[in-house]
Amino acid sequence: MLKRIMRLRKAAAALAAALFALLWTVYSLMHVSPYAASWDEVDFVLALDRFDLLAMQPHFPGYPYFVLGGMAMRRFAGDNPVLAYGILNTFLAALSAWPVWRLARRMLSPAWACTVVMLVLSAPYVWLQDAGPMSEGAGIALLWWFLWSWQSAMERRDWRTSLAALFVFGLLMGVRLSYAPFGLALVWLLGVIWAGWRAAGRKALPRALLFTAAGAGCQLLWLGGLALSEGGLAGFAKLAEAFTAGHFSEWGGGVAADPSLPFGERLLRFAGGNVLWTGMFARSAALMAASAALLLAALLCAGARRPPGGAGRPRLARRAAAWLRRPAPPGALAALAGAYGAWALLAQNIDKPRHITPLIGVMWLLLAAMFRAPAPASRPAAPGEAGAALPPAAGAVPPACAAGQAPQAPRAARIRRALRGAGGLLAACVIALQAGRGASLVSRQAAERPAVYQLADALREMAQQNGGRRIVVYTWEEDRVLDYLRTPVEARQILTYDYFRANTKADGDALILLTDHVLGGFEAQAGPLRDHVKPIRTFRSDPLFEPVYADITLYEWKGG
Repeated sequence: MLKRIMRLRKAAAALAAALFALLWTVYSLMHVSPYAASWDEVDFVLALDRFDLLAMQPHFPGYPYFVLGGMAMRRFAGDNPVLAYGILNTFLAALSAWPVWRLARRMLSPAWACTVVMLVLSAPYVWLQDAGPMSEGAGIALLWWFLWSWQSAMERRDWRTSLAALFVFGLLMGVRLSYAPFGLALVWLLGVIWAGWRAAGRKALPRALLFTAAGAGCQLLWLGGLALSEGGLAGFAKLAEAFTAGHFSEWGGGVAADPSLPFGERLLRFAGGNVLWTGMFARSAALMAASAALLLAALLCAGARRPPGGAGRPRLARRAAAWLRRPAPPGALAALAGAYGAWALLAQNIDKPRHITPLIGVMWLLLAAMFRAPAPASRPAAPGEAGAALPPAAGAVPPACAAGQAPQAPRAARIRRALRGAGGLLAACVIALQAGRGASLVSRQAAERPAVYQLADALREMAQQNGGRRIVVYTWEEDRVLDYLRTPVEARQILTYDYFRANTKADGDALILLTDHVLGGFEAQAGPLRDHVKPIRTFRSDPLFEPVYADITLYEWKGG
């Protein structure tokens, strides 16, 4: 009877998770973003018409699996490339509910595993990425499949599960190369399997070489095709070198690219601004308060579960070595998330919070894992086995009773149950707040025109009002979107003030416009220039949708 009740509870929890994923999918498909409002988004959209890395369609390394998926979905999107990517991201995100469920079930009860699925899917900031034409949504979905396949391989340690993990990681790299730090999991897996081979007396080196070759082959499936598309390996290598050098020295936004930002300030912006305020809480004070309460309950529950005392425990080095050979899921996921977090902090653009999105779901899973029930007590050793305790002498008093202490196990169990119950209610509150906030943001993202689109509309109006007069607008990254929207003015991307002055002299009677990003860059080179410009109009959109170009001011250059 008890087993039947447990099966019914598991089935009910799984059904609730599936129903939530279905409702989430339907709502998301109804509110897929129709806008490509950033340089990278335009890159992906143009790639569906002509795949060309030299023309940045898309930018290096090409993300071929994501582009192929967009091509497959285009027929279901009315030949709209932007919607095709949004539909692809939505479907992949919905399918990732399965590996999230399986990972959570390794640590938690069915009810809590269902809670994790809901927490992960309803996370508002990740939801925004799922509804747009960037590869973050597809990458996060494949990341969950990879983490699940890797955890299965760590547990079973056979060739079938190991090859599955290698193959899924190849798919992940062909969708989102910046998630490469999670590949440390495969190095970890090889080390664990190597130790098993050595312990079993097998030759480890040939097997390790075969493992490495299989992993390289999974990556060559997409790298080889890209090399052929660029005319060969030499051309692809030059393109890779140029892109990598630029990413880490000029425009990538990493530590080396922006030495003027103190590391302490960068760390605060990353952890407090990007990961927590934007990523976890979607800039909602109510969601932040509910999440803080849930975290407090989780910490209390984890503390109540920890056994008192530490006598007889093995040394730290021995425990660490044993954990590395057979890691528990929470700690293993935390280690991998920490590796990616360090990469995102040091090598990714601090101005674009979307780079932290892989951490959000893992953090929710780790927080929920604090509510897991304590592991069942191990079977007592039989007399004569190693570690078996001698029976107490007749009339001996147990140490706790001898010290005048009452058994605490029932009270501790009641406290844990109460904390898990409170945690469940708080988690339901967080899910409700996330779902409300996320649904509102996704619908607004689909309905409100981005600031750069508003700029394009204004430039069209100016072109009509000025008759045949030539208009030149100087921008930074906005010119990619303006060109994609076929704005009837000449848009020029420019970085240096001296070159701008030479151009304006050569343009004669043309109407010269520039954006605030360009003006700010010029003032950093030549000092204050506000007396030489006249503000025309400011365009605003929600910075959660496009943080860098959510606020654009257009100026007219008066000369001088």
